[in-house]
Amino acid sequence: MIMEYTSIPIYYNDKRYNVYQNELMNFFIFLTKVHPAFILDKSLKAQCRQFVLSACDELCDMNNITLADFQLRINELLVFLQDAHTFVNIEPLSLYPFSVRYFNGSFYLYSISSRYKNVTGKVITSMGGMDIIDIHKKLAGMLPAENKIKAGITGSHFLNNPSLIKRLGIDGDVLEIVFSDGDRINIDKENGTNNQPDQMTVIKPNAVTARQPMPYHYRIIDSICYFQFNEMFDSYTYQLGCQLSGETPDENIIHSLPFFTEFLEHMIQDMNQKGVSLLVVDMRYNGGGNSLLGNMLLEALNIHLSDIESYRTYIRPSSFLKEFYPFLLNKSAEMNDKTLAEQNQDRRMGKEVPLSKYKYTGKVVFIQGQNTFSSANYLLTTVKDNHLFPIIGMPTSQKPTCYGDIIPISLPFTGTKGYVSHSFFRRPDSLLDEETTLMPDTLINTSVADYLKGVDNCWDLSLIHISEPTRPEPI
Repeated sequence: MIMEYTSIPIYYNDKRYNVYQNELMNFFIFLTKVHPAFILDKSLKAQCRQFVLSACDELCDMNNITLADFQLRINELLVFLQDAHTFVNIEPLSLYPFSVRYFNGSFYLYSISSRYKNVTGKVITSMGGMDIIDIHKKLAGMLPAENKIKAGITGSHFLNNPSLIKRLGIDGDVLEIVFSDGDRINIDKENGTNNQPDQMTVIKPNAVTARQPMPYHYRIIDSICYFQFNEMFDSYTYQLGCQLSGETPDENIIHSLPFFTEFLEHMIQDMNQKGVSLLVVDMRYNGGGNSLLGNMLLEALNIHLSDIESYRTYIRPSSFLKEFYPFLLNKSAEMNDKTLAEQNQDRRMGKEVPLSKYKYTGKVVFIQGQNTFSSANYLLTTVKDNHLFPIIGMPTSQKPTCYGDIIPISLPFTGTKGYVSHSFFRRPDSLLDEETTLMPDTLINTSVADYLKGVDNCWDLSLIHISEPTRPEPI
């Protein structure tokens, strides 16, 4: 299934207003009709409306507003939803010749034009005279995120965007970047955007856990199996998406994609033959996908879903959702767009979920990180709330109780593209609904310096679980 961008309906188009003002008003009305947040929080509509009216005043002079400026305002509106899945793309006319990345609380210079020497990989302490801590706080109010970790990750990708730099309140002809070792560079705003960031940070790959360019892979080292689970997508996922959207599956695509169940069966057979006693499941690079692959994994680990507490899923019915996924909703849910419809898990599954014929019953440890997101966070929350297996690593960038299941959209007046959630997911232990991140059982911090050197404290410390006598019993 190829997810195409669907233009949202036109609810508002006032000739007295310019294209940006009409686009913002129209998008606001659309959100109130499709996003589940407006059902769960009755005060949200008034808060958003107040922001929209104020933003429309700022957007009145199109001569001083670029498309990227407008798209930033849209994302500022979406901050109110506390949903990192719902956002619009920002399309700048130009970029500064550097890029920044966020890792475990720090921003570091990832790449830069080769005219600037010996600064890649350095931790940033200020930009344009503004402390990086203050920049981080401001990013949380400018870009959709569910916690400060996600604000740092997403925001870091836009710190070379002149529109965002200006929106931060950083002005002047020269952009100064200061580093933790006292070094600094000055980028001329007039000419800086004409250079390309062709000098990259060198990140030494860890011999075992370096990210591989595939959705999942494993390797057995003595009595330990390292399983890198990077993406929750397979041929079954593609076919299920086609089923829900009413599309005819492409046989070539079906056969070109791996089947996760087949991968699990092959891995478990290999583990059992080689006497593996510890499985390390690394989900630090996993940004999500189909949550049903998480169910497949748990069943393969001899955890029966009928024996544990699961997520509860609620969908916001709407005519727009019906257009995109005509077979997702049952008939009763289709009739009422004023409430959320709890979705039966069997209906979400559609066709029968393929499960592994083989089981692994030995010890397991999961690793999570800041980029563990969406369905990956969903799986690990299920593991933690049911006390199934130990989890080590760093906090994740998403709330365990969250929004998701996205529809790709385009806005009718500017062509701006983005995504909007239509579902709400409540974690198994609903008493913990207010938590803004999934914390591991054992917190293992890694500095930027160690990360760039290929040091992996999580892998090293996961090995202590080999000495544990048995798999813990689920609670």
